[in-house]
Amino acid sequence: MIRIYSADGFIREFWSRAKNYKYLKEAYESLEKEHIEIFGKRKYVDYNSFRVCRDRKVKNIQKKIT
Repeated sequence: MIRIYSADGFIREFWSRAKNYKYLKEAYESLEKEHIEIFGKRKYVDYNSFRVCRDRKVKNIQKKIT
């Protein structure tokens, strides 16, 4: 699961897992738990920090498309 090391990989895996959880925050926390097991620390400080990064990446992609 080395792909979750990068921000892009983390976000892709987040969306892949999101369909298996009722709440997006639960998908995020499961991914953070795995990140801690592999790398020994969290990727993001909290869910809100992750959301900011995720939303920024989505906006950048939308700008490239238009």
